[in-house]
Amino acid sequence: MDRFYSHLERRGEEVDLERSILLKNHLREVGLKTIEYFFFEGGDLKNIGYYIGITHDFGKYTTYFQKRLFEIEHCGDLANHGFISSLYSAYLISRKLEEFKNVEDIKEFLPLVAFFVVYHHHLDLSSLSKLKSNLESSDKKELILKQIEDMKSNSEIINRDLKELELPLLEEFERDLDDVINLLRKRIYQFENKLEEKIKEKIAIFCLVLFSALIDADKKSAGKVRDVERRDIPEDIVEVYKRETFKDNSDEINLLREEIFQKVINKLKEIDISKNKIFTLTSPTGSGKTLTGFAFAVKLRKRIEKEFGYTPRIIYSLPFISIINQNYDVLRNVLSKLPDFEGNSSAYIISHHHLSKVEYEEGDELREVDESLALIESWESEVIVTTFVQLLHTIIGFKNSFLKKYHNIARSIIILDEVQNIPAEYWKLTERIFKLMSQYLNCYIILMTATKPLIFSDGDTLEILDNNEVYFEKLNRVVLYSNVKEQKGLNSLLSWFIDIYDPQKSYMIVLNTIKSSIEFYRMLKEQLSLKEKSIYYLSANIIPKERLDRIHRIKQDLGNNKKPILVSTQVVEAGVDLDFDVVIRDLGPLDSVVQVAGRCNRNFKKENGEIFVFFLKDDKGRSYANMVYQKLTPRITFELFSELESVKESEFIKIINKYFERLRFEKSQEESELIISALNNLRFYEGKEIISVSSFELIKEKGIVYPVFIEVDKPAMETWSKFKSIISDDSIDRWEKKKLLLNIKSQLEEYIINVRVNKNEPWIFDIAFDQNIGYVANKDIPEYYDSETGFKKTELSSVIF
Repeated sequence: MDRFYSHLERRGEEVDLERSILLKNHLREVGLKTIEYFFFEGGDLKNIGYYIGITHDFGKYTTYFQKRLFEIEHCGDLANHGFISSLYSAYLISRKLEEFKNVEDIKEFLPLVAFFVVYHHHLDLSSLSKLKSNLESSDKKELILKQIEDMKSNSEIINRDLKELELPLLEEFERDLDDVINLLRKRIYQFENKLEEKIKEKIAIFCLVLFSALIDADKKSAGKVRDVERRDIPEDIVEVYKRETFKDNSDEINLLREEIFQKVINKLKEIDISKNKIFTLTSPTGSGKTLTGFAFAVKLRKRIEKEFGYTPRIIYSLPFISIINQNYDVLRNVLSKLPDFEGNSSAYIISHHHLSKVEYEEGDELREVDESLALIESWESEVIVTTFVQLLHTIIGFKNSFLKKYHNIARSIIILDEVQNIPAEYWKLTERIFKLMSQYLNCYIILMTATKPLIFSDGDTLEILDNNEVYFEKLNRVVLYSNVKEQKGLNSLLSWFIDIYDPQKSYMIVLNTIKSSIEFYRMLKEQLSLKEKSIYYLSANIIPKERLDRIHRIKQDLGNNKKPILVSTQVVEAGVDLDFDVVIRDLGPLDSVVQVAGRCNRNFKKENGEIFVFFLKDDKGRSYANMVYQKLTPRITFELFSELESVKESEFIKIINKYFERLRFEKSQEESELIISALNNLRFYEGKEIISVSSFELIKEKGIVYPVFIEVDKPAMETWSKFKSIISDDSIDRWEKKKLLLNIKSQLEEYIINVRVNKNEPWIFDIAFDQNIGYVANKDIPEYYDSETGFKKTELSSVIF
């Protein structure tokens, strides 16, 4: 062979060699991109990014790989390139160790890091023990020797490329192969048996950011993804937006929001940002945390730029997809004031979650779908609005697809809004990870909440709203009445509601399960004989498209001084900007109850909103709260609420503090400790039976979840038809299919609900399943989907609601 390729460009059946990528060019480009993407605060390690980049695909120099690439012959394991490339990378690093300064604590482990990172560059991260078994395998050794022997048949051409890239020649690698393998085995033994935890965790973070830089550089080089120019955001952009948008700020709530805003912004001037990197912003619900936190982040970004010479991205993360669009729209409106925003919107702000559109606008054009996906998934924007799942499953992650954005989280400002939604069993894990990221990756963290959970010790964070208790006392918008001692069923709750119902008030009733919410909605509607537009239902049982439309209609009703009733599950808890006169809530975790209280008299327009909390049980005496939450959190809430009859909003903070103190005392941190240990030992995935980083599960699903497409209207029928035609077209190759499916992904998701069933009864649906998606055809809608309450099943007992 006279030329070796890394990736081919195809035009139908034909290979376009002119546009295909030469292997030596790919290696050089990935090396340069990796060094650009890589950052680690812990010594002079920059060049390691270049070295692993220019060696990561060394194994593609076999004729076995080239035959597979050109689809001449598959060649089995001999065509695989990951293992031999990782050995070659480790070999290069072992020869370059003297270049790396001020890293004596981890220097001798750098070949092992290169081996680990390059081995996995097309895989999810596994474990050090798996790599150790590969090094000890005689079959693997024989495979490597066959691959080297094959390369020797083209050694003149290969060595010419290696010389051009200033890499060790093929003969040198062959000569020293046993030494490399023995060195790596020795380092694994030392890592597992000799190293302090502090050094191990440093190596773990180093591995993750290096792996991320490599795989993102590799994917962008292979996909010919064009770079995006970084953009400036003026530090006063939020103030400009506020002046133009909020003309009348004279009412009490807006005066209070402005006072909080100014206090937080002024606080930044006195902070030593070289020492303080983890902040809290604790203020009541509805006090303007979104704009205040974002303004603080923008000004912090400008200070970092001036003092340290780099520009952090701002990552704004939220617990639920249901509230992302609302916050994204606010921040997008703020940034839209910039003169070049139109035509470059994605360079300034993107939204990333599984319902996001795959569109990237930059340079007055929409990038191709595969290029857009690469840029969105690696968070190539100044502001990224995303979910806790996307953020936390990246920084505590093992999946290749998630980790390619890890390097862009380095040196960023991370806002976690409604941080109390992180489960208590992961508090210690969250604390440790964020401390490591602030230490080694220069991340700044802003934790925003109305109910400050005890994730960090007070000495580890800096509160940016001084004397915040004053604002909880001033915002006395609601009174919460505890009715938990008298346990009720749905019928008795209905009777109580009919007795207190006032047509001049708006009501929101939040129940814990979909089943109980549907039953209560139907009972209430029948009892009150209300017109359909006066009573609404919301839950994850409704398709996303309809959910957003209902929230919009409810907002309109409330804004027009109509008095609707909403029956809902917890989908309205955090961030959904609704404002009712009265809120009724089934017992749940206290922070959840307080969040839903934030949808009551939110804008301080009335004298006092009312919140009623009940302890509801089904007709078999089973608590609905225990069906949804772990038993500990509702129990602590029950015990605290049993001690009082009513509590003003100004007193919430005292009860919240008691709640979190008890939760921290009673909730085991064993799972956190085991996952921290797994991370430190580079055990990312080692089967489901062994605790690994992969054991981290932010949202623990009960039962089995099936996505089901509901063909409710004509646009849904058109979307499903497109989906089917793409899937069934055998003339389209798998890469083109993927691109076409990405084009309709967000349209598909608008009609998909996730149905949970008990694990012992997975096939309860008498509906078609296609491509692992359940499908309810339009003609079958009456049987399976109710226009008001959503997905329906005759045997409701089989479905986890």
